[in-house]
Order: sequence, then structure tokens, then C-alpha cells
Amino acid sequence: MSALKIFSAVGAVVLVVASGAAAYAALQSCAVRLEFLSDVSGCPTDADLALEAELAALAATHAALRNEIFNRETVLAARQCEAVPPSSTAPITQPQLAANDLEALYGCWSLGSSYQTRDVDTGKIVSYPTWRMCFDTQGRGKQVMQGDDGSTCEGPVQARMESPARLILGEGGNLACSDGGYIHRRDIACTAEGGSVACATLQPETEGAADVPFSRWQ
Repeated sequence: MSALKIFSAVGAVVLVVASGAAAYAALQSCAVRLEFLSDVSGCPTDADLALEAELAALAATHAALRNEIFNRETVLAARQCEAVPPSSTAPITQPQLAANDLEALYGCWSLGSSYQTRDVDTGKIVSYPTWRMCFDTQGRGKQVMQGDDGSTCEGPVQARMESPARLILGEGGNLACSDGGYIHRRDIACTAEGGSVACATLQPETEGAADVPFSRWQ
């Protein structure tokens, strides 16, 4: 009988200890101050909860912004933007010639109003108060010359840059005129001097030479 009482007493002690351990473990999940224990931290404070809520809100905002950026990039990628053409009124400069910048030729140019030709058969002299060349951004162009006798001469011209800082205006052949005649093919070389461009023309067949300006068509 004594042994049974002792066993029961021991069992009770074990049960109390086990219950206390379970209670202690439960209390560890929250911040509770006990007289016989120090502070046991586990449950979040109001400040912790507020910070977690703020972080969650920031994460949601971040995700929304990333989605908005993606949508806007998709819209921009679908757009076809037209390139702005180069100026058709700006003069050409020596640095542009040195940089082989054919886009600088875009537009129309005047080669002065004093060019003259002489018919090798009849000796007739024709003055050309209008001599115009127009180019695209690749240096491909067309020239038109209007004579004081009412004739018009026109044909293709191709520009290219040649070092050092020389602009070559190449004619594919003789320049046909409306009166049935033609102007002999010319070699035209232009250089920039003092903020302006001047061209020297030479007809290889006749050895005729002339200097002409090269300025924006007004």
C-alpha cells in the first residue's frame, strides 16, 4: 500500500512538471512577463504588425508599377516612329565634309547664275541663270539648268565625299537639253572655305573650266 501511495505521489509530481513545461512552451509564443521568469518574446507587437502591413502594401505597389511599366513598354514597342529628316535649309560646313556626312546635302542647292556654255559647232553662247541640284540623304540627286534661250537641261547627279574634305558631284554622262543639244559631262569638285562652299567644274572633252558657288536654294 505504501508503495502504491509513493508511486501515485511520483506520478502526480511528474504530471505537474509536464503540465508546467507545456504551459511554458505555450507562453513562449507570446510576450508574457512572469514573476519567476524573464520576458519571453514570441508574438509580434503592434509595431511589428504595422511594419508587416506596410511592407505588404509596398510589395503590392511594386508589383503594380512593374506591370504598368511592362504595359507601357509593350505600347511603345508597337509604335512606328518616323525619323526626323535632316534640315533642308542648313548650309554645309567643313566639319561635315570632313566627316563624309552626305545627309548634310539633303535638300536643294544653287550653283550660281553665271555659268555659260559655248556651242563648239556654232559658237553660240548660252547663259544659265538657274542651276539647281537637289539631293536625298544618300547623295542621290537631280540637277536642272535653265538657259537664257529658253532651254532646260536636266539629269541625274551623284554626290560622294572624297578626302581631304572634298565633295565630288558626279554626272553620269552628258547633260541632255530640251533643244536637242547637251552640255558635256563635267567633273565637279567642291570644298568648304571660310564658312561657304565653292565648286570647280571641268569638262574633260573640251577642257572648259569654271568656278561656281554652292549654296542653299532660296
